[in-house]
Amino acid sequence: MPIETLDPENSVLFLGSGFSADATNIASEKLPAGQPLLERLAEAIGESPRDHDLKSAADAFAHRFDVSLYDILYNTFTVSSVLDYQRDIISLPWARIYTTNYDDMVSLVKGGSYPIFTFDDERPRNLPQSFAVYLHGSIRKATEKDAERQLILNSLSYDVITREHPTWFYEFQRDRRTFDACYFMGFSLGDHHITGLMAAGETSARRTHFITRNPPRQQLVERAPPYGEIVPIGFDGFADLVKTLPPSPKPANPRSLESFKFLQRGIDAKPLVDPTPVEIFNLVTFGNFNQSRFFNTVRDDSYVAKRGKSVESALALLSTNKTVLVLSRLGNGKTIFTSVLARDASENGYKCYLWRRAGKRLAQDLEVIRAERQALIIFDDYDAAIDNIERVSAGVPDAKFVVTMRSGQQDVRLHEVLTKLPEPMKRVNLDLFSDEDKKQLHKLLDRAGARTGQFDDIISNSREVREIVTQLYNHAQIREKISDAVAKASSELVQILALASLIKWAGVELDDSDLQELAQCDVYGELKKSGGLGADFLSGGDDRVEMRSALLSEYLLQRILTPKQVLDACYTITITSTRRRRERVHRLLAGVLMKDSTLKRFLKFHAGVDQFLDGHYTRLSNDTAVNDEPLFWLQYAIFMKRTGKVAKARMFLTTGYDRASKIPGFKTYQLDTQALSIYLLEEIESTSPTVEGIEDIVISIKLVSDMISEQSHRQYAIEVIGEIPAFVDARQHALENTERVALVFELNRTSITLAALPAEDKAYSGSDIVRAKLEQAIAKLVQTT
Repeated sequence: MPIETLDPENSVLFLGSGFSADATNIASEKLPAGQPLLERLAEAIGESPRDHDLKSAADAFAHRFDVSLYDILYNTFTVSSVLDYQRDIISLPWARIYTTNYDDMVSLVKGGSYPIFTFDDERPRNLPQSFAVYLHGSIRKATEKDAERQLILNSLSYDVITREHPTWFYEFQRDRRTFDACYFMGFSLGDHHITGLMAAGETSARRTHFITRNPPRQQLVERAPPYGEIVPIGFDGFADLVKTLPPSPKPANPRSLESFKFLQRGIDAKPLVDPTPVEIFNLVTFGNFNQSRFFNTVRDDSYVAKRGKSVESALALLSTNKTVLVLSRLGNGKTIFTSVLARDASENGYKCYLWRRAGKRLAQDLEVIRAERQALIIFDDYDAAIDNIERVSAGVPDAKFVVTMRSGQQDVRLHEVLTKLPEPMKRVNLDLFSDEDKKQLHKLLDRAGARTGQFDDIISNSREVREIVTQLYNHAQIREKISDAVAKASSELVQILALASLIKWAGVELDDSDLQELAQCDVYGELKKSGGLGADFLSGGDDRVEMRSALLSEYLLQRILTPKQVLDACYTITITSTRRRRERVHRLLAGVLMKDSTLKRFLKFHAGVDQFLDGHYTRLSNDTAVNDEPLFWLQYAIFMKRTGKVAKARMFLTTGYDRASKIPGFKTYQLDTQALSIYLLEEIESTSPTVEGIEDIVISIKLVSDMISEQSHRQYAIEVIGEIPAFVDARQHALENTERVALVFELNRTSITLAALPAEDKAYSGSDIVRAKLEQAIAKLVQTT
């Protein structure tokens, strides 16, 4: 029996039509599942069920005025009484209940005050701790006038929900990934709309259970294994089983939490001892920061620079705010800073917890934290925070939060930051390394015997931690040590290093099983065989194998690994993550590693970069899943534009739009900004006596101008608007008067939008400079007229 414990407060229940069967409706009939419902609808319109499926039968009602689809569905799916096992199962305190059913069984059992959402409801900023979602609509919300829109039954409504209302389907994906278990009851996997959200092979499949009758249907037996495990005990058997299943054992104290790591001085009861010179040297060079070691040092400044002013600022902000967002560029010490902050915060009365991952005992973990009070919960991974912070905040209402994020991510994900992170929120930026911090680092290296005159110069002349570490890597002794270590590694370990470096650099966290899948070898076995070699680069703590340092990852990718090793690893991750793009973390990973700017950055110190990338993009285009991805064609177009092949850039951009048109609900913002850039460049390079692409340019200017009001798109929109003056200089005399007037109209509209931005946004984006040049271009066009 795969179910040994049950923790409904940390689990998801998914109900299909088979679960509701045999309940009684207000017409004193048994609720029908798929085929019986089809027969009922076909009978109502006087046709044979053999000539229809559910979608086509519902479509047929749209052309009939003598029968009411709403009346049939209302009488069919308004429940008057339920069976004992239905009541027992629904009554459990599930964290989430999802259903594709229309019936009101959940409301009947849970009561009128139980929170219920339907597919078209806006997701509230703060979700209740427990709720239900009707993914295909609810009979309680439908009316005679809007039944066809509110109940997802016919072909058109399926298309609409996929395109216009994806919010709760994304929520379902996130919950499958982060909750302890998901129990499907009465779901056949025949609904491709839902099955498409359950990517085969994902980590959550290991904690998914299909509760079925005994024996289960052969079709489910054949299809279920990639998605989860069949438990053929029947719904009544499950209802009996849960009465005997023990809950997951409750943690005894903060030190025994599964989803969090408790942070305080003397973290693991080992003697307090200052670090050795080798530990300090490995920290500075390899990024080998041992958190437990840090919390067991005698003196605060014996291992790392204290970042005193930044810590003081963060603590002051926490006293009056719910969340502090810690920002820095890659390699500027966010992870170390959160440990320093946690140690100082614990001495100021906070109980500090570092998020690991959603464990089987999350609900119990949160109970312990709530009872301890004065909780400061740290998310050192932004994506983990976005996935889990609402649940944690609901479970510990009085908690304060610290979330780390790379500075560059804030621009493109600002809307997400503002809507997901608990408010009030303030920011702390770590990019500036103060003179006091530099003095502490001098003392550390001196005490460790690692200080040289050259190191002193590097530290003194650097403004950021990343500058110091990057220059240290290029120190001959350190560079030789890293190069020799990689040269001695097995080909399997080098591949693991390449994959892990790309994942770390991209700023995402994957499960160990994902790295195993990518490497196609026993990752733990290779690490064990390598002895201390792999441990220099890779951390195996908290059941996750990852590179110790994002900056070391970048150095390996740029300076140590060959272009083939880097691009082979990029290819492996990109094709794998593209197939799993419904999972948020894989969508982000594939998006980052497809980018022309990313790939160029990795190969910047090698000759023939564009030749390597041309072959890489060609290779990717031969993969079916990647070929279907609009953002791949966008990046291929950007590469072609950068290398001077504007005609191919235009062609690939058109392909990107074509691929996007086949994905319901796909937003083309990135394609639109690049389209304007390519259209402008085409005309700048054109020798035609007329501006043949002026219509495309005017339409694109309007699209891009509208993006300026959206914070997540603003920076990119302003950058491409800045390319317009060069086009005007090159082609103003080739424009006809009507074309010039249309162009001036759109440019004036854009200028007004830029002028209306708040002062802070103007300063950050440099929009005033762009607007001034735009006004000069407008003046030239007016004079020409």
